Amino acid sequence: MKKITLIDGNSLMFRAFYATYYTGKMMQTSQGLYTNAIYGFVNMINSLLEKKDINYVFVAFDAGKQTFRHQEYKEYKGTRTKLPEELKVQIPYIKEYLDVLEIKHFESLEYEADDLIATMANLCKDKFDEIHIVSGDKDLLQLVDDKITVHLTKSGVKELDENNISNFKEKNNIYPNQVTDYKGLIGDTSDNLPGIRGIGPKTAIQLLTDYKDLEDIYLNIEEVKGRTKTLLEGGKEEAYKTKYLATLVKDAYIPYEIEDLNYQNYEHPKLYRFYKEMEFNSLMKQADQGEIEENPNLEIIEDLNYDFSKLDKEITLSLETYYENYYNNQILGLAIKDKKHHLFVSKDVLLKNKSLHEILANEETKISLFDYKKTYVLLKKRGINLKNVTFDLLLAAYLINPSYSNDDIQVVAQNFLETNIPQYDTIYKENKKYHIPSLDIYSQYAAAKNDLINKLKKQVLAEIKENEIEDLFKIEIELSKVLGDMEICGLLIDPLKLKEIGEEFEVEANKYQDEVFMYAGEKFNLNSYKVLGEILFEKLKLPVYKKTKTGYSTNSEVLEKLAYRYPIAKAILEYRSYNKLITTYVNGLLEVKDENNYLHPVYKQALTTTGRLSSIEPNIQNIPIRTETGQTIRKVFVSRFKDGLILSADYSQIELRVLASLSEDPKMIEFYNQGLDIHRATAASIYGIDYNMIKPSQRRDAKTINFGIIYGMSAWGLSEALNINPKDASDYIERYFEIFKGAKEFLDNQVASAREKGYTKTLLNRRRYIDNINSPNINLRNFGERTAMNAPIQGTAADIIKLAMNKVKAKMVEAKLESLLIAQVHDELVFDVKPNELEILKDIVKTEMENVIKLNVPLVIEINYGKNWYETK
Repeated sequence: MKKITLIDGNSLMFRAFYATYYTGKMMQTSQGLYTNAIYGFVNMINSLLEKKDINYVFVAFDAGKQTFRHQEYKEYKGTRTKLPEELKVQIPYIKEYLDVLEIKHFESLEYEADDLIATMANLCKDKFDEIHIVSGDKDLLQLVDDKITVHLTKSGVKELDENNISNFKEKNNIYPNQVTDYKGLIGDTSDNLPGIRGIGPKTAIQLLTDYKDLEDIYLNIEEVKGRTKTLLEGGKEEAYKTKYLATLVKDAYIPYEIEDLNYQNYEHPKLYRFYKEMEFNSLMKQADQGEIEENPNLEIIEDLNYDFSKLDKEITLSLETYYENYYNNQILGLAIKDKKHHLFVSKDVLLKNKSLHEILANEETKISLFDYKKTYVLLKKRGINLKNVTFDLLLAAYLINPSYSNDDIQVVAQNFLETNIPQYDTIYKENKKYHIPSLDIYSQYAAAKNDLINKLKKQVLAEIKENEIEDLFKIEIELSKVLGDMEICGLLIDPLKLKEIGEEFEVEANKYQDEVFMYAGEKFNLNSYKVLGEILFEKLKLPVYKKTKTGYSTNSEVLEKLAYRYPIAKAILEYRSYNKLITTYVNGLLEVKDENNYLHPVYKQALTTTGRLSSIEPNIQNIPIRTETGQTIRKVFVSRFKDGLILSADYSQIELRVLASLSEDPKMIEFYNQGLDIHRATAASIYGIDYNMIKPSQRRDAKTINFGIIYGMSAWGLSEALNINPKDASDYIERYFEIFKGAKEFLDNQVASAREKGYTKTLLNRRRYIDNINSPNINLRNFGERTAMNAPIQGTAADIIKLAMNKVKAKMVEAKLESLLIAQVHDELVFDVKPNELEILKDIVKTEMENVIKLNVPLVIEINYGKNWYETK
């Protein structure tokens, strides 16, 4: 079946641009080129090309000039705002992208994009079985017939509203050939076409139900009664003018033959370079056309008795694996390179050859690689130890600039040099499915990665030295091993207890669901935001706080505002809370546990811009703690030892202590060194009340202010948090900084420094680059300023807990403890403890965590333990 897709380029381009324009989250390259419209447009086109069985494609644009319609009617599109400069600069690149794909596009000085589409559709009628039009412009609905389908964009192009000859009348209440008559009657505000003032959609639909078109209406005007007749008679000229201007031209000049529009649907070599220029890293991965440069000297080792002792003391490794979650990866082999040899060791040799194991476990062997933690975990699970890793390209790139980090070595390398090494998916994916390629391919790929590591090592280490982060690099390398051990040992859960908790949550969720149905007066799909919005705001007439493109917003912010007056909103919030606990945590944990009921979260060491750790499968950091109900999930985390305990060691107010030390604020330091409750002391200073007379509510407010200041909270943000007016919130902040002048000066200095240098630094010199701090966009600039205030504080806290993990683990090994460090969550370390080791572990943890680094104020930890994680709080 022969098909053609005609695309309204302007419509997609504007949709892509305005999706992020008003939010202030506009993408830019490192050179300052705005790319949000380019990126959105590219994704929309890619989505269309993937969805549709496309044989032919044509894209039409407006030239941005006055067309014949402007000459006919001077006010045509007179209400349109000027094209934003941020969009204007992106248009040439959008067209360049189409050129790269060899998709034909055209714009006319005389006609608009929809005229060109109408013309092309007319030309294609006899040559195609199906003609598909994609646009957000409803003018194109007039073209719908037995061959032409118009797909109106809703959410990007992920959701398309299909209008065809079969469903048109039902969806639109008129026929396609009545679209221009309909516009003639009601006008078109987007194009500033008047129509007949006073006639709305309902009247227009009724008229076009009774009569076939505008001409038929006026031929039978005497049959029309009352005010409608008067309006029709008075607006006849405007009606016909609007209909004429809304009618699309079908004979515009287009310089292409039909066969020119043939789309070959293959990867274009130029596409990768375009994505790279635009800095679209995720799309680069999809378009990767890199090829492996064959290494003729690569030796495949399949001899189980091969003697590896001849290798140098400095080697580079690339462990070749196959699987998405590396914890369960299938090992294919190991590439090893020294000055004389480049080997690819088969899986059997890797697992069984003792001389290789001795080399890898030898303290004198200096190892370079990419992703130490992954390599360490996969080998240690199989009884192979890596003793002395001195260079990890992944961690080095991450420390130089967090935005450089990526699990794929090719993406990381692109930040430092030109390389045509393929990405992982290029090697291991075919026809959108993962597969294991031949030995020749994956061995050469592993060897190419070794060459890349060696090629980059000198340059990267020079940048590490220049940035004065050698010590931080060593901390991160040591931490890889600590995290690897945590991943391997895992966390034991009690599945029966988890199912029991899930059943309790199910009862509560059903109770609140029934309560919602009672208030609503009917049963409905409570998980459908659209249906819920209609129930709340149309049936029950609750006040509307926010609307989205798809209907009424029913997010938690809206529901919390409604909950003060309407019990149904409170019941919905409770239902959602329990439903999330069931789906995300109860079902989620059961899905990822292994056959022995252990969870093995994978820690993402080189991901966050702050230096904090995160984890996946499951995300341990997100295990609930804020509500008593959510905390019950922690009851399922238990000890693997007989009569064992779970121990939690949590830094107390570490970020505020870091702020006190970095800012050298005398008042803050005084409070901490005197052992005062910082929030109570802050409240006493702000309110001018005796420390011992502070009420719990005043302490809570002071706590909100203390932690809000760290994150650059504005007066408006504080007013929302404390439920006070912005003037009072502003006064609080002013008084706060009168008390803590040193903190104010420090935060201001961080913003000024970031404006000048483009980055901030932690106590251990970890950098956080802040691209938007000098942005002309006020939203981006404000976000950059808040980030500049917080990054040194949060980043230093992250550095401290990482260093503490290393030191605690080293002492545990030294003491030959069997107890285990099993999790890191924000400022908390979690241990699985043998009962006879409790006291010695408590001493180690307290000593190492509280003395890990010298600050101007004491670091304090809170240690608690119990039979499960829940009992540690």
